[in-house]
Amino acid sequence: MKILRTSPCLSPWLMQHFLLPIHVSGVYPLAGHLHSLYLVRLSNETHLLWKCSPRPTTPLLWRKHILLDTEARALSLLNREPIPCIPRLLHYDPLGDLLGPSFLIRHHIPGSTLESMESQLTSQERKAIDRSLGLLGKRISQHTSDSFGSLGQVASAAGKQSWREAFLSLFEGILRDSEDAFINLPYGEIRYQVSRLSPVLDEILVARLVVIDFGHPSHVYVDPESKRLSGISGFGTAVWGDVYMAKIFENPSTPMLDGFGSGCAKPQPGRIRQLLYSCYRAVHSIVLQYYRKNRDTAAEIDLRRQLMATLAKMTAV
Repeated sequence: MKILRTSPCLSPWLMQHFLLPIHVSGVYPLAGHLHSLYLVRLSNETHLLWKCSPRPTTPLLWRKHILLDTEARALSLLNREPIPCIPRLLHYDPLGDLLGPSFLIRHHIPGSTLESMESQLTSQERKAIDRSLGLLGKRISQHTSDSFGSLGQVASAAGKQSWREAFLSLFEGILRDSEDAFINLPYGEIRYQVSRLSPVLDEILVARLVVIDFGHPSHVYVDPESKRLSGISGFGTAVWGDVYMAKIFENPSTPMLDGFGSGCAKPQPGRIRQLLYSCYRAVHSIVLQYYRKNRDTAAEIDLRRQLMATLAKMTAV
């Protein structure tokens, strides 16, 4: 890894946060991310993650502009009590250093992603990880709010009074991003089916903290030695809404549901909600392909097939 010079914004923060004299022994860039990410190694062998907002010239989706702020808000909520596998937020600066990019500093999550470890896990090890994810998802969902929507909206008393209204607003935002990028999608059919089926969302009466990307293999970290869950990321996708919108409930395993405390059977309203969430995830993932530097054509084709299959199921309801 290439070692960078220490940013001047880190030194005063370190002096305020640590009682003992600590200095930065190395800063290493981590490639392949929307945000600028750096692994920071301190002289006491503590490892931190330094995450900066994207450059002003980077094309962003509607919600991508608030990812860093949302992550900081979510971690602040979850850090109120110690929860295993949730990284600790140490500092968030929404203004940045000398009018530079905003940034946050949190503990680094050790281990490798589930995405890269999948083939090395036994059936029992994977079941144990799924059960741990279920337990963790339950802990996250215990945080509630009096209104629905993004964490920033709710914090500023601008949240929605119904999950249906909040979800439709969220979905419309990603559709407009898609239209702005001139992406070819069946917008009329998507809007019609989502609007037609959206009344089932009114059964969600309590706004719970949900991390939409929770359970995605690229956001789940596993200890290579013990093969146990070591942490999760992706908190920038957190909203106040229906906990079952999380990625992990798209195709939930029995151990995960056991950990979360839910049964395997899905009543009709719950199945329709999952169709709405699957439609959202498919559209969002397709749009992301167009905003990334390295577009994966094969992945986009698969996502479009998923979208059309979901729309067909929605039509049949």
